[in-house]
Amino acid sequence: MQSFTIATRRYFCYGIKEQLVDRMVRKPCGSFVLIEGPEEPGGLEVEKPYSVEQVFEWLRELPWQIERTVIETT
Repeated sequence: MQSFTIATRRYFCYGIKEQLVDRMVRKPCGSFVLIEGPEEPGGLEVEKPYSVEQVFEWLRELPWQIERTVIETT
């Protein structure tokens, strides 16, 4: 099993011209990390560990910015 993006948040922030993209990722071990996109082109992503409770809080915060990952089965 590999890491899996469960949701993506796209938003703009004051003072930053580019759209910011953060991803909530579930790791193979079952833990979660928030991967914050770089604020500057060519910048580094930042990984922050999240508990299950924090994941649900993140999903409820500003829900109109969140794109949930949909898995289609055939």
